[in-house]
Amino acid sequence: MMMQHNKFEGMPVAVGGGERFDDRMRRIRADMLHAATLRARDDSPWFAVRVMSGREIAVKNALDEAGVEALVPMRKGPEYRRRGRVIPSKMIPVMTSYVLVRFMISDEAFLGIQGIEHVIGILGGCINPRRVPNSEVNRFKALADEGSLDWERPTLVFKAGETVRVASGPFASLGGKIVSCRADGRGDAVVEIDIFGRTTPTLMPLAILEKV
Repeated sequence: MMMQHNKFEGMPVAVGGGERFDDRMRRIRADMLHAATLRARDDSPWFAVRVMSGREIAVKNALDEAGVEALVPMRKGPEYRRRGRVIPSKMIPVMTSYVLVRFMISDEAFLGIQGIEHVIGILGGCINPRRVPNSEVNRFKALADEGSLDWERPTLVFKAGETVRVASGPFASLGGKIVSCRADGRGDAVVEIDIFGRTTPTLMPLAILEKV
């Protein structure tokens, strides 16, 4: 004779341990992020973290608070004219949607960085991330600090469809094609960059582009 049990015994996994699932996942992400606080050598490469547009400083601040080395080079943005009045430019990130980070490489560190709010991913992916040499990051930051990458600074005039090469920054030495830009040689351009066999549309200053 078969006995039927109508009463469920036991409890679901991760329930009853005194820790909610959300709290447990938050703790795991924090433990992984701690791996990214292990400082790399001063000459070690950096990684470009892709973030939501407009959240570059928020992500950098979160990384700073966690003890992770992070950098967002800044420049003067555009001036606005409204009703005959000039609104002064504000400081904005040179590279929209990107934050530079540096840490001892590990799977846990990459996963911890990706767990930060507003982070989309690592440029190139965690398996084969694009390494940006420290010398290039220093040069890029110096250009930004001296005003060479300011939005209003005139550069070469480009047009949509032109093939270009990126001269500085996290995409330095890569080629691409201009999708759209202003016709006066000021501001930014949307450039399709070919990286690791994938096309990545990126907003970047005209000042770091060269004609091919």
